[in-house]
Amino acid sequence: MPERQQTKLNAIMKENQLTLLGRAAVLLLTFSVTAFFNIAKGQATNPYALFVVFVGLACFSIAKISVISKGHKVSFGTKLMSEGMANLYRLGYWLMAVGVMLTFMRY
Repeated sequence: MPERQQTKLNAIMKENQLTLLGRAAVLLLTFSVTAFFNIAKGQATNPYALFVVFVGLACFSIAKISVISKGHKVSFGTKLMSEGMANLYRLGYWLMAVGVMLTFMRY
């Protein structure tokens, strides 16, 4: 195969790969769904940690609503947020991740 076609093929294959952030989001989503089902079945070791996830979701939502209220329907990341809202956005993600992990931990 000529080198030019090989380069074009490599470019096509890379556009469908997840970024590091995308992989982390898929992992967080997988853990979240698993935690939810374990809580629903009564098998979670710490179901009250889901409260931490909801607090994180509230922080995340408040920060996102601040961007939506400025007229931006779709946004990714913290670029369009004020510094305080960006910190709240990050805190929300952090709390959601910690809450999901705490659901699986034994004390």
